[in-house]
Amino acid sequence: MPDTIKLAVLGGSSVATPELIRALGGRADCPPVDIVLHGRTEDKLAKVAAVSARLAARAAMPMAVTRTTDLRRAVEGADYVLNQVRVGGYPARAYDESFPHAFGLPGEETFGPGGMNNARRTIPVALETCKVIEEVAPGALLINLTNPSSFIQYAITKYTRVNVVGVCDVPIGIARGIAALLGAPPGELWIGYVGMHHFGWVTEARWNGRDVLPEVLAKIENLPGLPVDADIVRAVGAVPSSYFKYYYHADRMLAKQRGQKTRAEQLLEIEAKIMADYADETQDGAPASLESRGAHWYDEIVVPVLIAHANDLRSVFILNVTNGATVDWLPPETIVELPVVVTRDGFHPLQSPSAPMDVQAMIRTNATFEMLWVEAVVEHSYDKALRAMMLNHLVSNLDQAKAILKEIWQ
Repeated sequence: MPDTIKLAVLGGSSVATPELIRALGGRADCPPVDIVLHGRTEDKLAKVAAVSARLAARAAMPMAVTRTTDLRRAVEGADYVLNQVRVGGYPARAYDESFPHAFGLPGEETFGPGGMNNARRTIPVALETCKVIEEVAPGALLINLTNPSSFIQYAITKYTRVNVVGVCDVPIGIARGIAALLGAPPGELWIGYVGMHHFGWVTEARWNGRDVLPEVLAKIENLPGLPVDADIVRAVGAVPSSYFKYYYHADRMLAKQRGQKTRAEQLLEIEAKIMADYADETQDGAPASLESRGAHWYDEIVVPVLIAHANDLRSVFILNVTNGATVDWLPPETIVELPVVVTRDGFHPLQSPSAPMDVQAMIRTNATFEMLWVEAVVEHSYDKALRAMMLNHLVSNLDQAKAILKEIWQ
């Protein structure tokens, strides 16, 4: 175990941040850690930091929490930087989740035109942040939680020298659902997973050395939270990420969203309640209202990956990394999501799982789309933006593509 590590949390004023502190503090194998919370608004940051400090005092190892609105000070000398910045806050997310309705499409912050607009807004901020990291913490590992994750990660790997890995809890949820379907302990189930962030597939499933994917497909209707119709899952022979409901059932998702509050609007209401509780300095620890935010990704993926890296545990997680030569049917620079061995010296993808040819085609198209959109944003290229828009899985024709660009391209 290393000596004290420094963790800079960008977007540290998020009301969910105390869950990160609680997750770290509950791990006896976590090294002593100095945590610096960075945020833009001092008043909100101070309230979140105060709750976080109370939780840090209960940690299983030495943990200190400080705060700053100075980005350079936050990341200077950091061993780890957690990026959970939401550019534009929840109002911007609410727009991403609603404006696609005018074009007959569902809204979502990582998928379709909503995800593209989120990337357009967020990529420049991420690249500016990475310039600072390069200057004052060149050896830091950036753990990216900011959505849309693979867009952000591709921009960072293409245009900076920052070491970055992307984390997401969606594959964990899929694995847990499959384990429940089979009656298997989750820790005993192996899934082969391949794709991109929010665009991945389970193409293999093994339990006690047996291939159990045929069993999963045979009773797929009973999969908890099945996102799409069972017949397409059986036809493809693989289980998709929950976000494929926006692809296979775009009309249904649009109908479901119309007239309803966006997820961002719901979270704004939850945040207001939590912040009111944070202002009560008589509370010991975190308020019960924090549970309503549901920030399980810290405990399930962020903290385990950080500790595995710090302690050289050689643990396996499904993560987002640069492809290289792992998936031979994707460009080397693609940000792929697949099983990875985590060691102190890096992230080592396991052999790529197999995938049906139509799944390969969808992922290849998505990879090209994302890379083109990132380049369009960085280069301020309308031509590349239009080409990317035409590759988006939700956009059906050129007139629609141009109309969406007229709305969001700046």
